[in-house]
Amino acid sequence: MERPPLSATKRCPHCGQWSAHRLQPDDRCEHCQQLLDPFGPERAAQMEKAWKWEMPPMMLLPIPATDPAWLRALKYLVRGGQLLFAATVSFILWLITAIAG
Repeated sequence: MERPPLSATKRCPHCGQWSAHRLQPDDRCEHCQQLLDPFGPERAAQMEKAWKWEMPPMMLLPIPATDPAWLRALKYLVRGGQLLFAATVSFILWLITAIAG
């Protein structure tokens, strides 16, 4: 016997009727056409912004293209040391957390 696909429903906060819900922030009520989740688009925008996080420039040594080649090479070595240090600290923190359970 084949099982039907899972479906979700949600009660509309405006009219109180149940509507199919695809779990999308812009889902609308089948009866009154209002948003099923009034804060859904705002929450989706916040999540999108959170995923676009970039490392602050102060965390890594800046390497402008105007520097001479030898200085850029030196800065790349220093940046590699910074990243190695961050990776080592992250590993140690992970190890302590894993051991602690």
